Amino acid sequence: MKKLKTLLQEFKAFITRGNVVDMAVAVIIGAAFNAIVTSLTNNILKPLINWAVGGGDGIGLITMLKPVTVLDAESGEYVIDMANSIYIDWGMFIMKIIDFLLVALVLFVIIKVFMSLKNATAKAAEKAKKKTEKLAKKLQKNGMSEEEAKAAAEAQVAAQEPAAPAAPAAPTSEELLTEIRDLLAAQNKNNADKAE
Repeated sequence: MKKLKTLLQEFKAFITRGNVVDMAVAVIIGAAFNAIVTSLTNNILKPLINWAVGGGDGIGLITMLKPVTVLDAESGEYVIDMANSIYIDWGMFIMKIIDFLLVALVLFVIIKVFMSLKNATAKAAEKAKKKTEKLAKKLQKNGMSEEEAKAAAEAQVAAQEPAAPAAPAAPTSEELLTEIRDLLAAQNKNNADKAE
């Protein structure tokens, strides 16, 4: 029982670390964005490409390897049974490539924005540090001790800096895990529906 309690405490410490929470948020955003990109490619781009290339007959970009024909009850003609035929779906392959490129593009933009914000924060901190050091040296020349000058300079620079906005309340680990579970369940349901 003691080992189980220790294990649970270690798991709680692991799950509440900042990078794990960031990873959970990334998974949630990635799953939501993936649904948008998949819908865009499957519901908008693929029909347009199939219509343009296939001449509007609805078949699109395919290479038939082993066609299976069935008698259509309404028209009395033989038609290709796409569910039982063996074919290469070039249109789907192209859509997956477009899907990948769109996801990669958005991830690139997100990372670029994140890195620019991180660099701006680091530059601001470096600027404040240099300003503090310069002011502390000036105060030391005026007769203050090194510690007093450093404390006074830090206080003065902090007073000059604009107040940082309060960070929004972070979701709890349980809320994040519940949301991840729900997104994965929805994604598995969508995949099962597509397979049918």
